[in-house]
Amino acid sequence: MGGVIISEPEEGSPIEDLPWVVVFQSLDDAWDSFTCGPYERDHAIALAEAVAVEEDDVLAAVEPLLPALEPADILADIAELREVHEDEDDEEEDDDAESEESEEDAEGDESEEDGDEELEITDIEVPDADEVREGMARVVNRLLADA
Repeated sequence: MGGVIISEPEEGSPIEDLPWVVVFQSLDDAWDSFTCGPYERDHAIALAEAVAVEEDDVLAAVEPLLPALEPADILADIAELREVHEDEDDEEEDDDAESEESEEDAEGDESEEDGDEELEITDIEVPDADEVREGMARVVNRLLADA
């Protein structure tokens, strides 16, 4: 039997009503991962569990499909997730970890001048929110036409 990871939104969260996807991946990296969906949450969970029961080397992750319309939306989600992760890390730290950090700081930082270059993003044409919505509508229509 494989495994299933299910994202659990807080009760009453608007995320529950979003479309959901299932990311299937190999537990031993024998094949490339792929994403299926969008589904209603219950359907995504049922499909993920059915596949995981049949295949030993499958990990299925059930996640909401967030409708990001602009890069700023995605960056805000990333910032929020980073903040949550940092808060969790702060809570999990103990005295041993803090003392190890102090020892590392005392040793000094080595500079990273080994050819690391900062990449510059230029001339990226980002669609506006209306164009993204129109694209989403086209994708949904294609999905429905194939059904």
